[in-house]
Amino acid sequence: MNSIPLDLLYEIFSRMPTKSIGRSRCVSEQWRSILCSADFTEYFLTKSSTRPSLLFTMNRFRSNEFLFFSSPPQIPSKPSSSSSLAAAYFKLNMQLEFYGHAAGLFCFRRMEFTRKGWENTVHVICNPSLGQYVFLPTLKTSSQTFLGFDPIDKVFKVLSPNDTFSSSFAYILTLGTGEKRWRRVHFPLAHSHSSGGVCINGSLYYLARENTTYFIVCFDVRSEKFKLIQGSFLDSDARLRLINYKGKLGVISWPKKFWDSRVGAYSRSKEEVRIWVLEDDEKQDWSEYAYTLPGDKFCDVECDVLKVYVAGVTSATGAIVLMNPNYDHPNPFYVFYFHPERNVIKRVEVQGFGSHGTENRCLDLSSLQPALSGGYVPAMFSVHGDLVPPQFAVNSCQELHDQLKYEFEEITIT
Repeated sequence: MNSIPLDLLYEIFSRMPTKSIGRSRCVSEQWRSILCSADFTEYFLTKSSTRPSLLFTMNRFRSNEFLFFSSPPQIPSKPSSSSSLAAAYFKLNMQLEFYGHAAGLFCFRRMEFTRKGWENTVHVICNPSLGQYVFLPTLKTSSQTFLGFDPIDKVFKVLSPNDTFSSSFAYILTLGTGEKRWRRVHFPLAHSHSSGGVCINGSLYYLARENTTYFIVCFDVRSEKFKLIQGSFLDSDARLRLINYKGKLGVISWPKKFWDSRVGAYSRSKEEVRIWVLEDDEKQDWSEYAYTLPGDKFCDVECDVLKVYVAGVTSATGAIVLMNPNYDHPNPFYVFYFHPERNVIKRVEVQGFGSHGTENRCLDLSSLQPALSGGYVPAMFSVHGDLVPPQFAVNSCQELHDQLKYEFEEITIT
């Protein structure tokens, strides 16, 4: 192996699935040194950016199981095509709440009941591509938690703002330092957070409010400095979702459902979606885009448009991903890709979730570049020795790979 050029080894290893790369690190010290190096991580990230995937994070009702499924590396473009969903599989047998992801790692939390209420929080960081997870020290708070990644120093940090209007501090824990300890830092404004966060180019954003005023908090993962971002569109009259829109902070807004007295039901004739894109962090300049999604197109596939929510945006094409958060077998499960620039909706039916129960809920669907495609995860885990693998159901994994399929239909909006 010493006679093989290093760049050729990089090319060979980069074609392997992420889980296989994780296992290959145990072959020898030489393999571990290559696969955990920063150079290979960068190379693997560059290669995997050309074949992004999607991740389904599902929580089975009345169960403690979290299931991870990934889509094929490439989505077929023809409506008649289909392919197996076999990129990755992972299962966590714990009672957890999903709280976000960054650069391939996922953050969960578990609340511990005390006599004073739900005060103690145990955080779990997991890497579904390598099948590993780690428990963080208990934190006495009920606040929401966010996960951020600094692409310069290749460092992950967990942020837990104090969720009270009377306190102006937050807790931070840095992963991979060998010392798992929460640090208390000053926050410039007491607030209450109200949405999940999104990490973009080393900046962690989340929606917050002070009394009735809404704003966005920007946390620089590297410097640990906070900044407040204002927007006239930030209010409680619409559903808001922070997204990574082509490398910039985006806010998707769509109206809450309203009662139509003429028909005695909730209106679902159309749904207007607005996207605000932050063009300049310092000047806080926003660009606004408005689109109308036809409700009848969703109803044709037995999916009430009012129950469809924005799950994320694909990194490769900038398509907005819409889906129903609930899945009841044997009803079909659909995902919609809305391409704003082309004014086209692509419907995707995902088959095979029924083998894992009758009631599943999709918590999040995100672009997997670099999440399951690798990213900086191998390098991060090379210095994180306390991660432990969960129990895998190998037979169920193979059964899942054989059954899950994609079926496509493209719909042009008129």
